[in-house]
Amino acid sequence: MDHRLYFLRQVVFLALFTICFSLNAGNQSHKTGFLRIQTESGREIEQGVSGFNVRIADSPWNYTHPEFRNAVHTLKPGWLRYFSGTMGDAFNSATGLYDKDYAWMFDKQDQYFRGYAFTDVKGPHRIVDLYDLLGEVGGKLVVTINGFSETPEVAGELARFCKNNNIKVEVWQFCNEPYFYVPHRDRFWWNDGYDYALKMKPYAEAIREVFPDAKLALNYTWDGIWGFMKEIHKYQEKNGAYWDVFSKHSYAPHIGGKESFQNAYKRGNTRIISATSSKAMDNIEAYTREDVPMLITEFGVWNRPLNGIYSGIYYVEYTLRQLQHSNAFLIGSHEISNKYVPEKNLNKVVLDAYYSGKEIDTDTLKTGGTLNYDGKGVKIMHEATNNSDFTWDVEVNGAPLVEGLKNKEVSGVYARAFKGVEGHNYLVVTNRSGEDCFFDVWLGDETLEVDMERTFMASEKAQNKDFDIKTDHVNSNNVEIPAYSVVLLKWESKEKTAPSKSRIYKSSVVEDGIELKWWKRNSADKYEVFAGESSDNLKKVHSVEDGSNSYVVKGLKPDTKYYFAIESINRNGHSGLSETVSLTYEKPEKPEIFKVARRDTTITVMWKSVPDASGYKVRIKPEEGNEIVYDAENVFGYRISGLNYDEEYSVSVSAYNGLGQGDYSPVQTVICKEFLPIPPRNISAKETPKGSIALQWVHQDTINPGVKYRLFRGTDPSNMKMIKEEISGNHYLDESVKHDRKYFYTVKSYNDAGECNFHPNIATVISNDEIVSIEIVNIEKTEAAFKIEVSFENVKTDGNVEYGVALSDISYLNVEEDIFKTSEVSGNSYTIEIPFSELKKGRTYAIRGVIFTNGSPVYSLPPHKNISVE
Repeated sequence: MDHRLYFLRQVVFLALFTICFSLNAGNQSHKTGFLRIQTESGREIEQGVSGFNVRIADSPWNYTHPEFRNAVHTLKPGWLRYFSGTMGDAFNSATGLYDKDYAWMFDKQDQYFRGYAFTDVKGPHRIVDLYDLLGEVGGKLVVTINGFSETPEVAGELARFCKNNNIKVEVWQFCNEPYFYVPHRDRFWWNDGYDYALKMKPYAEAIREVFPDAKLALNYTWDGIWGFMKEIHKYQEKNGAYWDVFSKHSYAPHIGGKESFQNAYKRGNTRIISATSSKAMDNIEAYTREDVPMLITEFGVWNRPLNGIYSGIYYVEYTLRQLQHSNAFLIGSHEISNKYVPEKNLNKVVLDAYYSGKEIDTDTLKTGGTLNYDGKGVKIMHEATNNSDFTWDVEVNGAPLVEGLKNKEVSGVYARAFKGVEGHNYLVVTNRSGEDCFFDVWLGDETLEVDMERTFMASEKAQNKDFDIKTDHVNSNNVEIPAYSVVLLKWESKEKTAPSKSRIYKSSVVEDGIELKWWKRNSADKYEVFAGESSDNLKKVHSVEDGSNSYVVKGLKPDTKYYFAIESINRNGHSGLSETVSLTYEKPEKPEIFKVARRDTTITVMWKSVPDASGYKVRIKPEEGNEIVYDAENVFGYRISGLNYDEEYSVSVSAYNGLGQGDYSPVQTVICKEFLPIPPRNISAKETPKGSIALQWVHQDTINPGVKYRLFRGTDPSNMKMIKEEISGNHYLDESVKHDRKYFYTVKSYNDAGECNFHPNIATVISNDEIVSIEIVNIEKTEAAFKIEVSFENVKTDGNVEYGVALSDISYLNVEEDIFKTSEVSGNSYTIEIPFSELKKGRTYAIRGVIFTNGSPVYSLPPHKNISVE
C-alpha cells in the first residue's frame, strides 16, 4: 500500500473515531478505546494451530482412559505431541512402553523406572490410539523422535508403521531439549549444536526414506538463548539444512527460584512481550533462514506465584502473540493434563498393583477430571484458533499500562482476530491489568455493527484460581473486557463458505470391505466417499447424509489395492477431496523381526510392520512345552514377561486384519540370562595433548559378575565397529587414531551371560586445540566468595580483549549463562571472584573460562568444573 494513502486512511479513521467517541461520551462514565481489526495485515494460519504437549506416562491415564478422552474432547486441541517431554527419552516407540535398558542410559533414572511401572500396569501408549482420539476432534499429530536411546533404525520403523497405518505426521521433531545433554552438564550425547545436527541426520534419512516429503524439525533452544542454536547454524552453513522447520521450547517467566507475586507479575508482563517480539523472531531467522516455519512443542509459565487467572491469561496471549509472525506453524503449550486435571490422584493404586503383581484395568479407575484455571483460558481460545484458517492483527487503542521489569510499563491488553471456516469470525482479547476496559470494535476503517456472543473468564484479583467460564451477548460497540480476563467475541460472517477439507483418520480391512472414519466438519451437510484403484482416478461410491463420519466400502475385489478420499459438502459448496489413503483388500503379509532384547525374565520383540494390518500376534514356544500366542494389537513391538532363565524360546510374529491372520515371520530364538550385565552410560572422548583419545564412561553394574567392556569406534556415528574388548575398568586410551580423521565412540558391557542390549550415547571427540588453550586451574572458596583462577595460552589478544568466566546454573532446566569479567591479567592467567551474594543456596553451577576478542568468545574445553552453594 502507498504510504501516503495509508497515512490518509489512518487520519480519516482517527477523525471518525473521535466523532463517535464525542457523541457517546455523554452516555458513558468510562473511557472507551477501540480494537481495530487490521484487514490490510492478515495472513493464513494452519487450521488447528494451537495444541498441547502430552505428559501422562506416569499417571493412571492412557489414550484410552475415559477422562483423558474427555480432556481431549473438552479442550479440542488442534494437535497433540507423541511422545512427550523428558519422559520420552527412555520410551520405546515400538512397544509403547518404557525400557529398562533405555533408562540406564541416563543419569536421572528414577523417573523412567516410574514410567516403566505405570505402563507395565496400564498397558502401552500406542500411537494408533492417540491418532484415533485426535481424529474424533479433528486434531493433528506431531512426533518427537527419541534420538537419545533409540536408533535411526527404530525411527525409520516408526515412520514405516505410520505409513502402513495411514497416520499423517505434521512434523517430526528430533529429541526433546537436546541442549541439556551437552558436556558442561556432564552429559556427552553431543558436544554442541553442530554435533547434534550431525547426529540427527541418520534419523532424518531413515524417516525420509519412508516419507520423502516429511517435515523435519531440529529442537534449537529456549527463548533468548542462542548458543546451541548458533552452533546448529554453523552446521547449516557448512553442510546445508536437511530439516525445514525450526522448533523450540519457551518458559519465559521461569527463574528457577522463589519470588513474590508482584515481581513475578512484572516478569510475566515483560517476558510475554519480549519472547514473542519481532526482535526474537529476527534472532531466530538470523540463525535459520527467513520465514522458517516455527514449531513450539512446549511453552508455559513455570513461575508458581503466577498460577491462577494470570497464568490462564498468559497461555492464551502467548499463543496469540506468536501468531503475529508469518512463519508461526504450530504452537503447543505444556501440557494437556495440567489444563484438564484429574480430580483424584490414584497413582498409588497403579504403583501398588505393579509391586504386588496384581492386574488391574486402569481405564476403569475413576480419577474424575476438571478444567483448571489454565485450561479454561485455552478452551475459550481454541474455539477461534482451531476453527479458523486466517488471522488479522488488531490495533489496540486505550489499553491500560501494567508494571514490567526495570520500572518500565507495558500494555496490559492484547487482541487478535480470526476468520472462521464455519460461518463465524472471532476476536480474542486478553487483559492482564486490574482495570475493566471498554472498546468499540472496528473492522478496517468502519465500525463493526454486529451482535456478538461473548465467552470469557475474569477475576477482580490477579491471584484467583477459582472462576467460571461465562457466556452472554453484547453489541460490538462499547464491549467490556473485564479486569484479568480472556474474552472471545464471536459473530456471524457475511461470507458463505464451503466446509474445510476432512481427513480419513482410520482405515482398516474388515471382513466385508474397507472401513473408513474421517474428521467431522460441523458445517457439512453430507460427505461423499470416493474410491478407485488409482489415486488419480477416484469415483464417488457413496453419500453419507445421516451425520455420521464412517462408512464401510463393500464389493471390493480380493488382492486389489484401493485408494480412498472424502469430500465435505454443504449448500455453499464442496471442500475438495481429502488426502487419499490406500489399503489392499487382502490378508496382511508376514512381518520381519529386527530386534529381540532380553532383560531379567522378559524379552522385547520388535518387528517391521506391514501394510493393511489391524494388529499383530506374537507366538512364543519354549524348547519343551506348549506355545503361547499373545495379541499385541496394533504396535511394532511387544514385551513378554514371566519366562524362565536358561531356557531357549522360539519367537515369531504374524499380522492380522478383518480377513484373517497372515503367515508367521521366520523364527528367532532367545535365552534369558540372570546375570546379563547392566549397560554403561555417558561415554566421553577427549583428545590428549599427544593426540590420543582418552575415553571414559560410567560403570554402573555393581551386581553382575565378570563384567567387561567392548569399545566401538567409527568415522560415521551410524557405522561403528568394535576396536577393543576385555576392558575391565571404565576408561581406555585409544592410541591407534589417525589425526586426519574425526572419530565417534560408544561402549557396551558384556560377561559370560552375554552382551547388553543397546549401546548408550555416541561420544564425539572433544579436540585438544593446540593453538588456543583456556583452562580453569584452581577454585578457592573463601568466606564470602569463590575465587576462580584461569590460565590461557595462544589466545589472540589484538583488539578489544575481555577475560572472564561463564556461569551456568545446572540445578534446573536452564540454558542461560552469566558472565563475570575482569580487566586484571597476570601473564597468562587471571582470577575472577564470584561473591556468594551472586549465587543461590542449594544450587550447582558449571564454570567455563572465556576470553572475548573483539566480542568473539573462546571457551575452555569440557568437561567443565562445577561449584555448589550450600
